[in-house]
Amino acid sequence: MSYCLNPKCPNPSDPANSGKSACIHCGSQLFLQGRYRLVAPLGGGGFGRTFEVDDNGARKVLKVLLKEHPKAVELFKQEADVLVRLRHPGIPKVDRDGYFTFTPAHSTESFHCLVMEKIAGANLQDWLKHRGRPISEQQALNWLKQLSEILDQVHRLNYFHRDIKPHNIMCKPNGQLVLIDFGTAREVSATYFAKVGQGQNVTGIVSPGYTPPEQTNGKAVPQSDFFALGRTFVYLLTGKPPTAFPENPRTGRLMWRKGAPQVSDPLANVIDYLMAPFPGNRPQRPQMVLQCLEEINLDGAETQLPTQLPTTGQTKIRGMSGGAGGTKQGLMKRLRPLDSGSNQTQKNVFDWKNKLLAGAAVLMLGIGASQIYGSMRYGVFPANPVWLLASLPSSQFLARSLDNVGSVNAIALSPDGKTLLSASFGTIRIWNVKTGRLMRTISPAHSKKSVKTLAVSPDGSIFASGGDDNNVILWDLKTGRRMLTISAHKATVNAVTFSSDGNTLASGSDDKTVRLWNAKTGSRLRTLSGHAGAVNAIALTRDGKTLASGSQDKTVRLWNLDTGEVRRIITGHGGAVNAVDFSPNGQLVASASNDNTLRLSNVEDGKGTRTFKGHSSWVRTIAFSPDSRTLISGGGEIIVWDLKTGKEKATLSGHSQFVNSIAITKDSKTLASGSPDKTIKIWRMP
Repeated sequence: MSYCLNPKCPNPSDPANSGKSACIHCGSQLFLQGRYRLVAPLGGGGFGRTFEVDDNGARKVLKVLLKEHPKAVELFKQEADVLVRLRHPGIPKVDRDGYFTFTPAHSTESFHCLVMEKIAGANLQDWLKHRGRPISEQQALNWLKQLSEILDQVHRLNYFHRDIKPHNIMCKPNGQLVLIDFGTAREVSATYFAKVGQGQNVTGIVSPGYTPPEQTNGKAVPQSDFFALGRTFVYLLTGKPPTAFPENPRTGRLMWRKGAPQVSDPLANVIDYLMAPFPGNRPQRPQMVLQCLEEINLDGAETQLPTQLPTTGQTKIRGMSGGAGGTKQGLMKRLRPLDSGSNQTQKNVFDWKNKLLAGAAVLMLGIGASQIYGSMRYGVFPANPVWLLASLPSSQFLARSLDNVGSVNAIALSPDGKTLLSASFGTIRIWNVKTGRLMRTISPAHSKKSVKTLAVSPDGSIFASGGDDNNVILWDLKTGRRMLTISAHKATVNAVTFSSDGNTLASGSDDKTVRLWNAKTGSRLRTLSGHAGAVNAIALTRDGKTLASGSQDKTVRLWNLDTGEVRRIITGHGGAVNAVDFSPNGQLVASASNDNTLRLSNVEDGKGTRTFKGHSSWVRTIAFSPDSRTLISGGGEIIVWDLKTGKEKATLSGHSQFVNSIAITKDSKTLASGSPDKTIKIWRMP
C-alpha cells in the first residue's frame, strides 16, 4: 500500500496508489526522499501524526508536524538533532538524513518529517495496565539498571531528557526498555546554568507526579531526570501514580513504601535517593545509580546501601576510587541520614549550609556558574565540577551577550559592522553592536509568521527578509520602513542574498527554486529550477556570475547567472545541505550538512578538496572570514577552522541550544552568532 501524506488528499488510502510514485488523486509524491513509502497511519493528535513507513523493506515510524507553530517546530527539530547524535539500543535510532520537509503537490505548505526506528511493544503505562499488578523487585532492578545506562548516554552528550515518565518508556518484547520523546530534551551549558542561577525561568515541561519541584519552577537541572526516574518506579512498583501518595510536610519525601510491600529497604532507599527534594541530594550522574544497584543483593547477603537519604550530593558521595573512603563500601558507610528527626542534626545542616554560602565568593572564581547555582539555590555543590566546567563558554572570546531577544532564526551585519539585525517569529530587531542597545523593533513582520532569513545590501541602506509567508520584503535600514513586498515563492523563503553591486537580490525556497529579482523594482529576473528538495541556502560570488544553492536533496548546485544553467552539481554529503558560502576569491565553495560535516569544493571542477569533521550534531551555518584565513561553522557549538591546515583553531561554546546563524565583520575581528536559545553572542575572533 502507498498512503498519501497530503492532509488535504481526498482519498489518501486508495489501494490504487500501490506502487505508484505520485498520488492519483492529488499528485503528491508517494515515495518520500527516494526511499520512504507510507504504509498506514498509526495515530495523531495535537500538532502531528505518526505513520508506519517502509524503508526498502524495513518498517519504521514517520512523525509529521502538521502545524507551523514556532515552539512545536523548535521542539521537533530538537528531537531530530538529539536522536541523530545518540546511538544506544535503548534510544530510537534516527539516520542522519531522517529529518526532512515534505511539500504536497499544488501546495505552498511544507510539513516537517522525522523517520525513526519503529519500537515494537507498549509504553510502560499501558504495559502495567494490561499486566494488572505491580512489577517485582527483580524486574525493577533490571529496568532501573537499563534506564540508568540509557541516561548515562544522554547525559554524556550534555543533554537531559526533562520528561521521564511511564508513558515515555517503551518495552520491547525482548525486555529491552527504550526511552522516547526527546522533543523536550535540553542541552546542558554554562549559559543555561547561569540563567537558572540568576533566577531566570526556562521553558517548563510539567507532568504531574513525575516532574521535580525545581523543574516546575522553570529551573530544571540534569538531576531532575533522576527525580522523574524514581517517581516512575513508584508507579511501577505500586501500580498507582505518585500523586496517590502523600508527601512528608517537613521533608518533602514521598510516603510510598507501604504501597509496595514486595520491595526491600535497599531498593526503596535507592528510589528515595533518586527522589530527594533537592537536586544536590540526588545522584549527580547515572554512574552513581548504577553503583548503588550493584551493591543490592537479593539473596539476603549484607548490603552496604544507606538506610536513609544522603545529606549532600558531593561531600558524602564524591569519592569513587582509591583509599578506604573511595571504595564502594566506604562510599556507602559515609552516607548519613538527612531526616533524622533531631533538631541538632537540622541545626548542623543549617550551620553547614551557611558556612558553604559564606565561602561561595571564593569558590565562584574556581568552579563556575553551575557550582554557584547549586550552592546558592540548594545549599550544595554539584558533585561533578569537572564535567560542568567543560561546558563553560569560551569567555576569553565572548565580548557581549544579548539575552531574551526571542528565538533567533537568522542574523545579519551591516557592511560597517556597527549594526546587527536578528529575525524571529514575526519580529525583526535592529541592534547597536558596540553597545548592545536595541535600536528598533519591527513587528509584526511577514504577516506575523516566522522570519527565516536576512541580508543587508552592500551600501548598508536597505535590508531584505524572507519568511513563512512566502514573501521577500525590502526595508529601509535607517528607519525600519517597509519599502517593497515581493510575492516571491510558493513556499517558505529560507535564504536571501544581495549581489556585490546591490542591484540583484536572490532568494531560495522550500518550493525547490531559486529566484533572482531586481532589487530596486522587485521584478523577477530569472527562476532557477532543478533541485529535488527544498533550497535551504544560497550564496553569490563577488563578481556576481556564479550562485551556489544548497538543498534538502543533499546536493550543492553551482549556477551560471548569465545563462541560468547549472554549471556543476556537487554531491558527497550524507544529509541535507543547510548552508553554503564562497571563499573571498570565489575559487572554493563551502557547504554544511546534517551529516555533521563541512566540505570544501573547487568551484571550477566541483571536486572536493577537504572535509571537516568535528561537529557532534548538524552543521547549520558557515562563513568564510573576509581575510581568507578561517572558516567558521555553527551547529551544537561554533568551530573556527584554520583554512591552511584544516584543523580546529578554536571552539566557542556558550549557547544553550544549537547555533543556526553567524555573521563576521569585514575586518575579520568580530563574529556574531544567533540561536533558538533567545540569545545573540558577540565574539572577538580567535
